[in-house]
Amino acid sequence: MIVAASPHARARVCGVTLVERGRRVAARLGARRILVLDDAAAAAGLAAWAAAREGAELLVVRAGDQVVHVPLVEPLRAAEGDRRVAVGPDDSYAGALWARGDAVDEVVAAIAADPAEGDRALAARWLDAGAARAPHGDIARHPATTPSERAGAERMLLRLIDKAEDGPVTKYIYRPVSRPISRLLVRTPVTPNQVSYVVALLGIVGCWFIAQPGQRSLLLGSCLVLAGGFLDGCDGEIARLRVTGSKFGAWLDTVVDELTTTLCFVAIGLHAHAHLGAEHGWIAPAIVVGTACYVAAIYGIYYFLIVVSKTGNSQHYVGRLELVDDAARGVGLRAVTAAGGPPSGVARVIAVLSHVVRRDFINLGTVALAAFDLYEVIFGGMLLGGVVTALMVVPEHLRLRGQLRELQRRGVEPRLLAS
Repeated sequence: MIVAASPHARARVCGVTLVERGRRVAARLGARRILVLDDAAAAAGLAAWAAAREGAELLVVRAGDQVVHVPLVEPLRAAEGDRRVAVGPDDSYAGALWARGDAVDEVVAAIAADPAEGDRALAARWLDAGAARAPHGDIARHPATTPSERAGAERMLLRLIDKAEDGPVTKYIYRPVSRPISRLLVRTPVTPNQVSYVVALLGIVGCWFIAQPGQRSLLLGSCLVLAGGFLDGCDGEIARLRVTGSKFGAWLDTVVDELTTTLCFVAIGLHAHAHLGAEHGWIAPAIVVGTACYVAAIYGIYYFLIVVSKTGNSQHYVGRLELVDDAARGVGLRAVTAAGGPPSGVARVIAVLSHVVRRDFINLGTVALAAFDLYEVIFGGMLLGGVVTALMVVPEHLRLRGQLRELQRRGVEPRLLAS
């Protein structure tokens, strides 16, 4: 139930109205039916809507006068009790309730009597009576009844742009470029998936130019691929700001990334072959071997993502796994961590290399090398990267296949246990 009987309900923050944001937050949490109370007609149908709930629990989100986000509601779902109240740092009502059993009737009666303020009055009574308190998380809510408050709410939401998985190159080079673009696009009808399609188009056109002979084509193509890399961050940023992320969008984003990287290798190989093919007969076989390595590595990584982690983010890939039978959590797969880890110096080198092999660094390096017409270095580096990645991923994939056969023999669904 989205409480939105407010003159501010249609105000927009990051391109989304307050009431629509509340609806999307509820849907993200798995709400099966959503009622938006934004006028007298909707309030009049509240009793009939509640009567058809078939015993389902009820979430109330006050979204007419504040920006809300998922961390406001998540703690309510994890709390216990029939009456749960989201609270802020000062222990006051934060604009969300959770009810089940007879408590649902209390909510319906209170809000039917006063659609604008009934949830606040009920929350105060519940808190006085000792209802379960659910302190909200970070980036959860912000008042949005005035222009200055809405500006503050936008600044709060913009913190969603950065991701915990961001490496230094993404954080300090790519995000400063993609962030202002996303702030502009989020106010337009452009969707995250449309951004992904544009990124794919830039990548394909860029790779076509890279494949042509001549430094000018190489540099132009590299710049187009790099432009796609900068824009690539915008689809996820817009989705997080609008609460419109989807599994299809996540997979589309990551498939475009891998497709562009593989095509870029093939393109630079064809470029090198156009210049050196007659003198170096190994280039054509190297293109075939490198492409096979890229495809094999991508297959191994995404097989893990689809079957085990069930996510569309390649940064969630875990290489080495072990089969464990945990007394508390049951049978599953767990990431293997080497005892003691490598020496500190080696660990630092590994940390640096982990960022160097990422697509964002490769795109930057390709443009820099293209400026000096060092296509041989680009091709050799990408070939080496593809072969090394395949040598790391393929053995672990074969090992995973054996572990999955054992899980199937035991009748257990594949799942990833925390280390």
